[in-house]
Amino acid sequence: MLLSWILTSSAVAVAASNQHRGGNAAFDTLVTFGDSYTDNGRLSYYISHGGSAPSPGQTHSETNKTASGGLSWAQFAARTARANLADYAVSGATCSNKIVERYFATIKRSFPSVMDDEMPSFQADIAYKTLFPKRTASNTVYALWIGTNDLGQGAFLTDSEAPDKTISDFVDCVWSVFDAIYKTGGRRFVLLNEAPLELSPLYAPPEVGGALDTSLWTKKTLYNMTEYSEKIKQYTTSVNTMFDYGVPFHTFVKSRWPKATFDIFDVHSLFMDIYQQPAKYLDAPHNVTGYWHHCSLSDSDCVDQTSLGPLSGFMWYDALHPSDKTSSIVAQHFLDVVAGKSRYGTRYH
Repeated sequence: MLLSWILTSSAVAVAASNQHRGGNAAFDTLVTFGDSYTDNGRLSYYISHGGSAPSPGQTHSETNKTASGGLSWAQFAARTARANLADYAVSGATCSNKIVERYFATIKRSFPSVMDDEMPSFQADIAYKTLFPKRTASNTVYALWIGTNDLGQGAFLTDSEAPDKTISDFVDCVWSVFDAIYKTGGRRFVLLNEAPLELSPLYAPPEVGGALDTSLWTKKTLYNMTEYSEKIKQYTTSVNTMFDYGVPFHTFVKSRWPKATFDIFDVHSLFMDIYQQPAKYLDAPHNVTGYWHHCSLSDSDCVDQTSLGPLSGFMWYDALHPSDKTSSIVAQHFLDVVAGKSRYGTRYH
């Protein structure tokens, strides 16, 4: 009976999400958490300040050249919506260093994670009107996109997680992020699900355009590259299924976030559509298997592939990161998800 009730409730939520919904689609502030797919310059602050986060009430300088080669999706979204962007995402981040911890020699510490660094920074900042002058439950949207570093090489993919930790622990960490936001008064949530990382040059096998050894995975060729591409596909799709079932379960059965609106943004399907129909999304000559920014194994001597066309024709900026063109597409659909009128969005409340 319980399972039947969950499935019925989920079906209602999905049906509603596929229709144009009214309500307050606008927002004044976008607060983002995550990794390099979202970071607009925060890791650079850690690098230039001895591994420390900005002091409470202060923020990092925003860059116009992120890991996308241009703006991040969050920058595109905030500018289009004419909203303030409060970005806490840090390149290299995982959800929690208690599950997957990755050391970064440049700052002589582990990469700052969502639960260990990003969330405490946000919680400290909300007391400062200079950063959050008009924050209310209705005018602020909170978005989380995390998992690329948790599931990939140097993490679960290469058996580098903390002892006894599982992918289910990672998913539980995601719910804990929204618990923490909820306690601060946040009520408008967006969870961006896992991208199809097996399509990225970093994880794709060479026979379908995948890279060999790169600065992002210097020993890829020591592995069975086809096997590991399939493994990362299994991990990302399994996590997305856990998201799809977990959000309605925690919303309806557990009443975990009362009166909150929770959107799942299916970026996985969006990326698949870009990959399968590049002419619809990218400038000619469109390229969805290669990448534009090539560097040596030491991450130096970088060369952009300008002879192959503009960056706007590439799905991937480097072996792992979506290009700024792809990021702009993510931003466009993110705004539609928040407005309740995207086929990539499912809303629960």
